[in-house]
Amino acid sequence: MKFRNAREVALEALARGLMSPEEFWQLAQIAAEPNAPPEQVLETVLPKERVVALTREAVATLQAFPQVAAPIASERATVPGDEGDPPVSVELGTGPSRREISLLPGRFEGPRYSTVEPLGRGGMGKVVAALDREIGRIVALKTMQKPDPDRPMIRRFLQEARITAQLEHPNIVPVYDLGALDDGQPFYTMRVVKKQSLGDVLDRPQLREQWPMVRLLGAFVQVCRALAYAHARGVLHGDIKPDNILLGDFGEVYLADWGLAKLHRDSVVRQHLRGSQPPPAFGSPTGGTPGYLAPEVALGLWSEVDQRSDLFALGVILYEILTGKHPFGFAADAHKMVQAYEKGATPPRQLTASCPLLLEDLCLSLMARAPGERPKSADLVAERVEEFLEGAKERERRREEALRLCEQATEPVRRYQELEAERRQLGGVARAVAKEIAAWESVERKRAAWRIEDRIAEADREGALALAQAIELYTKALGYDSECQPAHQGLAELYWSRAISAEAERRPAAQIYYEALVLEHDTGHFGALLRAEARLSLSSDPPGAQVFAQRYTEQDRVLTAGAERFLGRTPLSDVRLDPGSYLIVLKAPGYRDVRYPVALGRGSRHDGRVTLYRDDEIGPGFIYVPGATVTLGGDPDAIDPIPRQDVFVGDFAIAEFPVTIREYCELLDELNESDLGLAQKRAPHDVRGSEGMAVRRGPTGAWEPLPDIIEGEARKLFPPEEGHLWRLPVSLVDWFDARAYCRWLSARTGAPIRLPSEVEWEKAARGADGRFFPWGDHFDATFCKMRDSRPFLQQPEPIGSFPKDVSPYGVRDLAGGMREWVGDLFGEKTAAELDAEPEPDPHTGRGESGFRMVRSGLWSGDASWTRAASRGGLYGLTRGMGLGFRVVKELPLHRTGSQPRV
Repeated sequence: MKFRNAREVALEALARGLMSPEEFWQLAQIAAEPNAPPEQVLETVLPKERVVALTREAVATLQAFPQVAAPIASERATVPGDEGDPPVSVELGTGPSRREISLLPGRFEGPRYSTVEPLGRGGMGKVVAALDREIGRIVALKTMQKPDPDRPMIRRFLQEARITAQLEHPNIVPVYDLGALDDGQPFYTMRVVKKQSLGDVLDRPQLREQWPMVRLLGAFVQVCRALAYAHARGVLHGDIKPDNILLGDFGEVYLADWGLAKLHRDSVVRQHLRGSQPPPAFGSPTGGTPGYLAPEVALGLWSEVDQRSDLFALGVILYEILTGKHPFGFAADAHKMVQAYEKGATPPRQLTASCPLLLEDLCLSLMARAPGERPKSADLVAERVEEFLEGAKERERRREEALRLCEQATEPVRRYQELEAERRQLGGVARAVAKEIAAWESVERKRAAWRIEDRIAEADREGALALAQAIELYTKALGYDSECQPAHQGLAELYWSRAISAEAERRPAAQIYYEALVLEHDTGHFGALLRAEARLSLSSDPPGAQVFAQRYTEQDRVLTAGAERFLGRTPLSDVRLDPGSYLIVLKAPGYRDVRYPVALGRGSRHDGRVTLYRDDEIGPGFIYVPGATVTLGGDPDAIDPIPRQDVFVGDFAIAEFPVTIREYCELLDELNESDLGLAQKRAPHDVRGSEGMAVRRGPTGAWEPLPDIIEGEARKLFPPEEGHLWRLPVSLVDWFDARAYCRWLSARTGAPIRLPSEVEWEKAARGADGRFFPWGDHFDATFCKMRDSRPFLQQPEPIGSFPKDVSPYGVRDLAGGMREWVGDLFGEKTAAELDAEPEPDPHTGRGESGFRMVRSGLWSGDASWTRAASRGGLYGLTRGMGLGFRVVKELPLHRTGSQPRV
């Protein structure tokens, strides 16, 4: 039988945990000579060369880090006294050798921990996220705040680490490692707890909304359980406060920062710390955070300090959870704190009427001035809160039933909203159809319009029924839970929609009635909205532009910008303005003045960013339209409008006027030199093959307008000899001619020129307030060029003949004059898709040339076409005396940071 060496057996027993280090040391002393020094004792169990290596490593470490190594060494030295603790050598260099380390997988040369980012700091320590290079995970590494801490501070730091390491509980942050950095600073590592503290939740309204009362109480119970565990281990925390309660990303709750912990004389933790400097015990002076100190701590009655002192802090935290306020304040002066304790805290229900009575009683008992009047343990506190949470189940069931009814209400609400939209849409269709039918026409002709009107009435009835169903369900929900926020909110929103409709329909009595119902169920939003001012925030690039505001008011049926009010320089933040429609003007030296219309509703907030452009970037004849979100469509009296919607439209520059005959003839003159046939094809004329030309080649071969385009009485108003013929908007051009002109102008100017999109055209016409016409909401035939504008025979007139036909941006002739080709079909085909289609050959019929869209009214059209939301479809090869176009110029991409402040 083979016998093993006794030293090997002892070492293996120590490694397997069958023998404690103290027992191993005692056996080694027995095996050595009496009173032998530690080196000889070690030689009985280790090879001599290993003992020499350990000694050298220990000496080197002590010399390199005296400020840390000395306290550690003193703590590991023999402790004199009755306990008779065995000497324990400094635990430095006792791991594998360098050669052995290099063979271990996952080990690296250099420091084990590398800093990633700071996580926080406190009175004594600071914490950073660090990468543990040995294991490959991120840990929280805590070091001391001061670079040269004294021995008591180091001892306190080490005690905190060792005490925390022995508190193994799901709600206490686990400690992974303890050691010294290269600069001698002691450290310990623990789990990283991301997210925020309970203090963050209580202080920040946005976070507080994510933590309802039940959730906060659940976290509070976990803190109580962690504290009960620590008390059972004989540990007093000493600094319980919201900032020391950490809340993780996945529901974790941790009671942290045990730096002020005290140990009971019989504490299990104290027994495991034998051989080190004894930690502070119950009854010794302690610190803490003002506002959370128990009265006995604040008064220095150390003999009365025990685990119930921690419970007092729990009561303060529970008070903050229940009321959102601190019961005493944070006075650092002990005398003032005692005065606050004697006065007592205001009962929570006086601050928050909904505070449960059971929790109020528990909270006040925890904050009792005498420790004996407080609950006996944190476990009892947890049980009381859990009892409340159990009782809350019935309330939760009623809340769930209320929420279920609110969920049921979503369908009739959706139905009501759809029917309202359908009713508005059909109303516009019915009006358009009715305009096409004369009063004397037959019933057969009117029957289609009547069907639409019948459907409108049916939608009105169905909508009223859906509205009643939604209101009934929300009202039942309030019967189950009178504080059900979704029910109150749903009713407030429904009544608000009725109030808005009544306001739009100019029914003041109904508006007042529905606004009163809104306030009955409002949770704060709508009531404030009814009374609130609007706020404007505006920045510019470059910054420093002067900002002026002019409010629109109606004068003689025209919305007119009033007197300028200087608002300041950009950036502006939350400038208060009365609700209304405004023209904001930005002015800066070296840049074109910017007209920036805004519509500010009650309580609305507008955040805008405006890019400033130089005159040479915008170009002569172009109007800058800054990017913004605008409301398009939705005009019930317009022809085929876009459905009402909010659309963001970026920066662009649009021609102030439609393309004139003079401008278009420049294209024809240039084509003369390269392709006369193409010039004749592009020349304004009626259908292909006809002689209905609007221009001709003059004596010099250059193209010019026919002299009789202006005729009759109009020649007196616009004498041809004064050049008015050249100022007529070009007409008799098809969509492909307009596209060709844009390409030619792009090549000529070097700037990207194209036809406007539908949303660009409508935004340029209506501004930001959704007006029906460029000048406002009311029509008059003298405001634009249409069939009733003159007492004589209607015909095209020179651009700019109607000064009131101007939009908030300063774009002219958008309501009358010429219908204008645009580059896309909104919601169907983009400009890029249409632009990619080849131009039809000469044999293609007009009906085969593809569908295109036109905007604007025309000189021979009625008032419906002058509405800015009206739109009509034509074949791409269509030509007409009332059909022209205008162009858009794409602006250069903004050069952020390249422009100086103005």
